[in-house]
Amino acid sequence: MIALLYFCIALICTFAGAITGMGGGVVIKPVLDLMGDFDSASIGALSSITVLAMSLTTFARQVGKKRNTSIVKLLVLGISSAGGGALGQYFFEIMTKGASNAHTIKIIQNSILLFLIVCIFFYMLFREKIKPLHLQNIVFYIFIGLLLGILSSFLGIGGGPLNVAILMLLFGMEIKEATFASIVTIMFAQVAKIVMILIGGGFGGYNLSMLPYMVIAGVLGGLIGSFVGKKISSKFTAVAFNLMQLAVMVICIINIATSSMALNT
Repeated sequence: MIALLYFCIALICTFAGAITGMGGGVVIKPVLDLMGDFDSASIGALSSITVLAMSLTTFARQVGKKRNTSIVKLLVLGISSAGGGALGQYFFEIMTKGASNAHTIKIIQNSILLFLIVCIFFYMLFREKIKPLHLQNIVFYIFIGLLLGILSSFLGIGGGPLNVAILMLLFGMEIKEATFASIVTIMFAQVAKIVMILIGGGFGGYNLSMLPYMVIAGVLGGLIGSFVGKKISSKFTAVAFNLMQLAVMVICIINIATSSMALNT
């Protein structure tokens, strides 16, 4: 029964993540925090591996399509996000060693995520009034890929909503183009995060009992989401994107409140 619950959570989140470019992890991570069955490190690993399965599936289905963004720039974005993913995992490990308990880690991660989601939500609401910068220099792709990779790995969320908003604002990508580029950065960043975990001693200290069910759901979510994504308009994609952000805001607020109360008891 518990395995079915985690399967459904992963399926719904990765399906929505594949459509919107949010990756699914941005919902999976706070939902697993809310459920409280696993420690922060295990939740981050479960979320990252599930999102990786989804992003690989989505990427494989969309890789042959014509894109406005050049392959070279997408690769630069992806490779630099891999470097950021490794750094993000390193910073997370430092935080877990320095934090007094698991509730402190949850408060830090959910607070950062809530701040980012609120900023992105308002940007998406008013994006038609905000002129994109249309940056072209490859250096900007390197820097942004690095930054997105760090946040993606450190927060264990995949980074989708931040990726999409930043790519639209800085590089002038249309939302569906930004969702694909977001999937690329998520894929590279999560591979780097997993490699860092393996180098640091492997998954021996992680509770990954739900991983097989979540990975299967991630693959299915990626397949179904990429299929549905072809059929819907950019306007619908934007609406789904904002609805997912509202859901994440609510979950983050609940997580911060419950963890704060637990610290004071």
